[in-house]
Amino acid sequence: MEMTEGARAAPQADATPRQRRIDRVTDPSYLDDLAEREPAMVRALRDECREEEARLSYLRRVLHGQIDLARAEHERRDAGRRSALLEDVASILSDEPAPSRHVGQVGFYDPTVEEDRRAEDHLIEGSVLSRLPDLSAEELQDFLADLVDRERVVSEQRRIVLAHLDSLQDELVSRYRDGSASIDDVVSQ
Repeated sequence: MEMTEGARAAPQADATPRQRRIDRVTDPSYLDDLAEREPAMVRALRDECREEEARLSYLRRVLHGQIDLARAEHERRDAGRRSALLEDVASILSDEPAPSRHVGQVGFYDPTVEEDRRAEDHLIEGSVLSRLPDLSAEELQDFLADLVDRERVVSEQRRIVLAHLDSLQDELVSRYRDGSASIDDVVSQ
């Protein structure tokens, strides 16, 4: 697997070789034996969570935009407006996305990299979005329901990753405060 700039090798101590990062970092056992792990491993796990959080945040923003577009098309049809959805895209998507809590700390998510393909990734590609006005009412409703379901799953995954990230950061800070770890052990290199 080719590494992108800013990406780190995934900690594999407790994971099977082919397991996706999202599966590792959301696994309930991800934080098992945390107190016994070396600071470098705790830092690597934290950094892995940061990278996954950036990916999930990006995916959520894309899904939110697609949900907004699908809902706008649904509302346009219900209101009987004849204007094309394309005319309203700028105003539909004009809200500024909230920044990710940990963006910029370890690297970034590059959606063009093929690693870790997921079911949600096909939604980013937008092939259905280009056909929104041509979808039947039922197809539009199904597409919107699928987007909402996927966003719920991604949001739950992100919640778990953030909880793990907070626990890992707390562990490193605690070790630094009690003198069992140096600042070099805590800070990403």
